[in-house]
Amino acid sequence: MPVTFLMLLCYWLAVMTPPGFVPDTPEWRYQLGNDGAEIAPLMQEKKRNNELRHCKWCGKFKPDRTHHCRVYGTCILKMDHHCPWIFNTVGFANHKYFFLVLFYAVVNLWFILLTLQESVLWTLERDTPFLVMFLVLFGETLTGFLAVVVT
Repeated sequence: MPVTFLMLLCYWLAVMTPPGFVPDTPEWRYQLGNDGAEIAPLMQEKKRNNELRHCKWCGKFKPDRTHHCRVYGTCILKMDHHCPWIFNTVGFANHKYFFLVLFYAVVNLWFILLTLQESVLWTLERDTPFLVMFLVLFGETLTGFLAVVVT
């Protein structure tokens, strides 16, 4: 099924694509100029005291919507969360692939749920072994539960 292939491809891309880091160049390092003012690139978000935001762990200026990830040990651009299912942080560069994995998973689960109903009816109407009936009903129940939760 093409949707399953697309889901696996996006899963691989979500796992393998780095989330997007703050550049490690000198102009992004937190430093004070000769007059005591901060030297930083143009950013809009500031603290309440009108200073530019910077990370206290990695010592870089934090662009808008940037957060420090403890797993990577650096700041991630547009960080969403660290996902244990892909063992990667969802950020600027791989957010699209993560969203598409969820979308294709929902499509696959609902497709399986609808097409497995015929097998469930078949096992209930005929004299099937208990193990086969149990596995088909368990698969349908598990698919239904996951389809509702992921949707």
